[in-house]
Amino acid sequence: MSFHIVMRHRNAPQARQSHWLDDNRPEWITTTPEVAMRCRAMAEKSEPIRVHRSEWGTQGPVLCCECEVGAIREIDEHQYHVEFKNHRVLQILPLVRPVRGQACYEV
Repeated sequence: MSFHIVMRHRNAPQARQSHWLDDNRPEWITTTPEVAMRCRAMAEKSEPIRVHRSEWGTQGPVLCCECEVGAIREIDEHQYHVEFKNHRVLQILPLVRPVRGQACYEV
């Protein structure tokens, strides 16, 4: 099974803060404690996560990359900062269509 985080395109209005290196590679995100703990578990197993970038404008949804978790730090009890490293661009069609507000999923 692969763990996927769902992110909006870097030019779309954001629910949470994030920074992208380019259209396919997020540098970091702020996220919920639950997602951060899942990212930590993946990092402990040295397993990559996949990034599902949502549809924006004329660009459809895409699994834009696979990456490793670089660092995780707590901002406050409701929010964590997660950094990514060692990106591998994928650009493949996702098999799952997340519901509005869904932050992650497994396939």
